[in-house]
Amino acid sequence: MQTRGNFLYNIFIMKTRKKNILWTAIAVLGVIILTLKSCDYSYFDAFDNMDDYYYEATFAIPLIDSRLSINDIVDPDDLGIIETDAEGLIWLVYKGRVFSIPAEEIFIVPNQFQSFSTEINPASKSDIVIERGFLMVFSEDQYIEQIKFRQGLFNVRMENTEQLVADGYNIVAEFEIINSETEAGNMISGTVTPSQDASVNLNGSTIDLGNNANIFLVRFTIQVTGSGNPTNAPYEISFHQSLENISYQFIYGYIGEVTFPVGNSEVDINIFRNANIADIFFEIPEIDIIANSSFGTPIDLIFTEFYAANDDNETIPIDNETITGWGINMPESLGETAVSTLELNRSNTNIDEIMTIRPTSVYFDVMGVTNPAKQQSPNFINYDSNLSIDVEVNLPLFGRVDNFELSDNIDNPISDLSEDDIIEWLELKVQIENGFPFAATIDIFLLDENEQIFDRLFSEPTPLNIIEAAPTDPVSQIVTQPALAESLIYLDENKIESLQNADKLLLEVQFNTWNHQEGASVKILESYEIGVRMGVRAKIRTELFNEADD
Repeated sequence: MQTRGNFLYNIFIMKTRKKNILWTAIAVLGVIILTLKSCDYSYFDAFDNMDDYYYEATFAIPLIDSRLSINDIVDPDDLGIIETDAEGLIWLVYKGRVFSIPAEEIFIVPNQFQSFSTEINPASKSDIVIERGFLMVFSEDQYIEQIKFRQGLFNVRMENTEQLVADGYNIVAEFEIINSETEAGNMISGTVTPSQDASVNLNGSTIDLGNNANIFLVRFTIQVTGSGNPTNAPYEISFHQSLENISYQFIYGYIGEVTFPVGNSEVDINIFRNANIADIFFEIPEIDIIANSSFGTPIDLIFTEFYAANDDNETIPIDNETITGWGINMPESLGETAVSTLELNRSNTNIDEIMTIRPTSVYFDVMGVTNPAKQQSPNFINYDSNLSIDVEVNLPLFGRVDNFELSDNIDNPISDLSEDDIIEWLELKVQIENGFPFAATIDIFLLDENEQIFDRLFSEPTPLNIIEAAPTDPVSQIVTQPALAESLIYLDENKIESLQNADKLLLEVQFNTWNHQEGASVKILESYEIGVRMGVRAKIRTELFNEADD
């Protein structure tokens, strides 16, 4: 079990530093005792045969006089996120995120290769100009209209020139990509010779294809010089081109119908983590699925798995027609992010059934599909475009609870008190002015080293009723006035001895909302407060000195 509970658990035990108030009082008394025993009694050494001296005293110590709001008694670390609406109603929000999917994991530009051959006749004195289309090939029905590169190389290699060179000629080919622009504003270009390949860095460059056919044009201007013997003319020369190690800045075009895994995760719901039994009803629970997309393409999300589970391994599928193919919004322009929210509530899903198993988590596994309608309208994506999914379970503290039980094992802080220090009796007085619409009872069982119950701290056959519920208006479901309660807890010497022998304590708290028997719902507002006054009175008997004292 958790050492610290959830919202409701913390209300009754006043967070970690308040839940051990009874034991804190005893520890304070122990400090007083130890202070007395640490005094120097050496001036009594002359009375060698003096009997041991015991001191008895009754102490009364005020412990707490404070007012606590929801911010004082709630620990967000155990709850997820606490939010309030315009009315001041408190919402418990549990969030989970699927890892973001970057663009380059959905649309990848593979290495591209293109080759062609041409005849060269040295008898011609003019430059030879050749234009060839470079066809980019993809695995899907995809095309590019424009691409800007973050990195990549355009490589050109010339082959089959051995005979031409052997016959006394030199050959040089200059090339440029039509409708391209480098970062400096020039066309992508380079020069290749039989002995020197060309490799052009594409970082910051752009190519406009604009033809829906994945083709861009490369213009070659070939110069042949020298006065060799043209016996073997014409010569057939080969050119090999490639685009390699491509990473894009952005792409305009159609990226096709690509199915990709978005991811899987689960959302923990801590409010039920320590609950044993309960009939709990939330008036307006919600499960929100939030998609953030900066892909300029239609995308459908498909929840292949979506269910709630509890600590007993019970599961219930979360039913909703939309999650079988949810079309999310796409941004209007490059660099923007579109947000889509699908709200699952009591009207469109089985959320009431889900709450009956007291779920401690919601699990989901999501797939995505781009361009699901296969309409080849232009898409746009940036290198840092991504898709992320958040699932939020929103539980407003608006509803009713019958017999909500929380329990926790805690260490016994007084088990190490000296055997010479005898607490003959202890009385704890508690006065509570409760502005919250719930009542609470408390029980503490004593556990041995095997965590077996051997005694009960309180003598009553039923748990102590320490908090009365504040009455609530049946129309607004808001508290009308605080409720006052006073408890007097008395422990005799036998009960205190059992307490000192306990290895651990089992704390059980049970609460009910106001008028829950008649189906009344209540709201927990941020403005509610609870006033707590506590004091302890105890009689302690201690041995001030004995033969072992110096």
